[in-house]
Amino acid sequence: MKKIVFFFLIGFFTIPAPVHAESLEVQITDTVHRNFDGTFRDNELVEEIAVGGRLWNLIFLTDSTPRIWIIDAALIEDITAMTVPYELRNGTKFDASVEAVAYLTQLRKVTRNAQVVALPFGNPDPKLARELAPSELNYYYKTAQTRLATALERPVRSEPLSAWSKGRADFSESLREQYAKNRKSISALSSVVDPTELADIRAQLGRLMSPLLKQKDRTYFSFTATQEVFKYKERLKIYSGNYQLTSAESKLPITLANGFKSAVTVNLNLYAGSSRIRIENVENIVLEPNSKTQISVPVEVFAPGQTQVFAKFANDKGRLVGNPVELSLNLTVIDSRVTWFTTGAAVLLFLAAITQSVRRVRRARK
Repeated sequence: MKKIVFFFLIGFFTIPAPVHAESLEVQITDTVHRNFDGTFRDNELVEEIAVGGRLWNLIFLTDSTPRIWIIDAALIEDITAMTVPYELRNGTKFDASVEAVAYLTQLRKVTRNAQVVALPFGNPDPKLARELAPSELNYYYKTAQTRLATALERPVRSEPLSAWSKGRADFSESLREQYAKNRKSISALSSVVDPTELADIRAQLGRLMSPLLKQKDRTYFSFTATQEVFKYKERLKIYSGNYQLTSAESKLPITLANGFKSAVTVNLNLYAGSSRIRIENVENIVLEPNSKTQISVPVEVFAPGQTQVFAKFANDKGRLVGNPVELSLNLTVIDSRVTWFTTGAAVLLFLAAITQSVRRVRRARK
């Protein structure tokens, strides 16, 4: 009897403990579907998230294997944009998608008690992003973590040092240059504009480096990104124009616009295109939200004729902000100073002609 109990105890303690199944990594990513202006390029995403679609199958669980959900917040925002009426770039309009609502509901359900990791916003290739703009990659990680947590209504992780991102992006030299140009334009604007108003366009630029984009699609979205960045720059605008100045001391009326929701303080740098005039910069101009402001800038005229003034916005450190413009001036002023200026010029030309004639006579005698 003792032997039976002994062998029973040995058997009990040597039975292997149950092994927990390893967590299954699930990547919720897709190619880019939405343009930078908020419209959709196509309506293919609705098929992906519908029952039986690729993205739906990823979240429709048929077993209890633990999952680690690796999610692109930009994709979730695209799906969220479909929960209300939306439209394509060509103007085709759609009602709110019931598939989008069902998908987000199921995603929140399956991720409620699971591990969730946020990819950098837009799922950019981290190696490429570090090469082009390391600070922006950090921004993509932070933005994705915040926005994904909001969408899923729960905390999520962000792990920049882990290799969760998959694939490499083919980014041509021309696309690199365009990305850098757009990024610098937004960076310059953020030095005078409330950064929260630029947060979305800044984050969206990361989508251009997604490994899931084909080259022709990457070129297309890079073009739409440039169009949208230009619109942002145009919100802070100097209006060009043609001006007629008829006195030696004139006032140049320049119209400035601020299309942002917050007040903006800028400097206006003005460069005379010739020595016919003198004009000074204007500093610390406060432009109220969604407003147009006209300022009068003193101009000193020295001679009649045609000239230009090049106007540029700048921040307090002298960095150019927005798009520079050209102001065309027609100077018809005639007064004593202008007379002295033109008379002096005529005398100089006369003396030069005499000098040239004397030289010719001397050479002829020799």
